[in-house]
Amino acid sequence: MNTLNYKVLLIKTTFVVFVRALVIYLLISIPAVAEPFMYLTSAILAVSFGWVAAVVFLLLFYSIQKLNAGLIVKNTLLYTSVAIAVLAAFQMMEVTGVEQRIWYSGLFLLFPTVAIIAGCISLAISKQKINQLFTLTESHYNEMTDKNILSMCEQQSFDKI
Repeated sequence: MNTLNYKVLLIKTTFVVFVRALVIYLLISIPAVAEPFMYLTSAILAVSFGWVAAVVFLLLFYSIQKLNAGLIVKNTLLYTSVAIAVLAAFQMMEVTGVEQRIWYSGLFLLFPTVAIIAGCISLAISKQKINQLFTLTESHYNEMTDKNILSMCEQQSFDKI
């Protein structure tokens, strides 16, 4: 149960980072409104294939969290995982047949670059929460939760007396 709560906290943090990055992406790409069809296509693809990036990022985030390394190394790997997740989602557009030869699409390559920037900005906003997750390992979380449960039980037993 305690480990489950910790994993839920990790998933919740990833979800918040993803949604914020999606909103930042849509705001940064507003200049593309000069070409409304391009902006609309970009927004639809970001929403539909962004979930691939979110899942890849979640798996990488979980793996990085498990590493026995310092905060600087973990944060560097986390920012790198944003790029990996976005590029994996971009590749999925070609795999699923939405786009042909996606890596040779010229100006359209700016959109994954903007998505990587948006993801990094979102991570920077959540830096404090992420660093807490990195320093608070599952065993520490379990110990803290067990101590809280024990103290709550002790307090309830004193209240009955």
